[in-house]
Amino acid sequence: MKFEETQIRTAMDRRLGAIRFDAAHQSRIWQSIEQEEQTHMKKKLTLTAAVALCVLLIGTVALAAISGRLADWFSGSDGRANEGITGMIQPVQAVYEGDVVRVSVNEAIYDEAGESYALYWTVENLTGEEGLYVLSDVPSFGGKSGHYSLMSNVSEFFLDAKQSENVAIGELPEGSSRDCELNFTILRAIGPYEIAEDGCIEGPLAPLDESGEDGEDYVSRLVGGGSFEIAEAFKLGFEVGETDTSFLRVPAGETDFVFSDYEIRIERALLTPASALIDIRYITGEPVKDGGKGIGPLYEFEISADGEKTWCGNSGASIGEPEQLPDGRWSQLYEFDAKQLFVTPDVLRITLVTYEDDDIFKPVCHSDESIELRFE
Repeated sequence: MKFEETQIRTAMDRRLGAIRFDAAHQSRIWQSIEQEEQTHMKKKLTLTAAVALCVLLIGTVALAAISGRLADWFSGSDGRANEGITGMIQPVQAVYEGDVVRVSVNEAIYDEAGESYALYWTVENLTGEEGLYVLSDVPSFGGKSGHYSLMSNVSEFFLDAKQSENVAIGELPEGSSRDCELNFTILRAIGPYEIAEDGCIEGPLAPLDESGEDGEDYVSRLVGGGSFEIAEAFKLGFEVGETDTSFLRVPAGETDFVFSDYEIRIERALLTPASALIDIRYITGEPVKDGGKGIGPLYEFEISADGEKTWCGNSGASIGEPEQLPDGRWSQLYEFDAKQLFVTPDVLRITLVTYEDDDIFKPVCHSDESIELRFE
């Protein structure tokens, strides 16, 4: 069966609408789909032990509330700022200055309750030369790597301009601490190279190792390809301030909802100006059908804020394995999280979405059975 492109886009927007890519990345994805090509991701690990690294440990970040670059990333398309976010932004004074670049970390959000972080830094080209390629690992907290939800000029970009502005927003690792570290490698082009449509370097790369995997890391393969050399490599460490728990909000009212053929239990719900975490227990008489690999269980929950077209920028959900309850019914845990809020809502509306005839192109929104979570 052949689907029209608009059908595919609509279905993907519904199932993956929380995921944001830049325009070039989106174009590349669709080109790959239309040409039925297989894509792959580059595996990037830490640098080899042979690379000399410089570690700078900067003092504790002050806790004064400010507004600035990070505040812009927590503002909606209408330009309205999330008023609560400014109180969570911490000024940072962490600087690395080498022979090739100067990196300055200026702002941070460490949202322990919401399990999220946000960082803003700049990379300045001190030499004025072209062909400097910036690579960096995911920020680590307490020696454990975090996860990206959104990034801008974080890694795999050319530093041809005098200075780049860089933002990372994501999920804190389990068991993290306030000790943050950024790991950078600056490559210098010394030969011809190939650039993909999204601006990343495709080659030349050194051959894969005998295991058939990516060798030790992406940097080693680029350098081994003969067109790049390491111009500078360093780590920049600093400590963020403690989380202000006064920003945390939880539901004030009912959290269990029973309908004719299903039940919803809110097992966890919390809001901060930066993040939202909601765990929904979905209980049905029969096990929910699964759409297979890449689709998963044939239901989801739409979570919206009344009066707001878009209340968050990066969100997603994971669905656990079905479990049969002692009374014979079936239960699944739906875990929703958002890491970039444009508003801090007082009320969130949760609506069950199922699919007619188990067809993901035929969504059915149970709007008449929407529930409200009121936060205080």
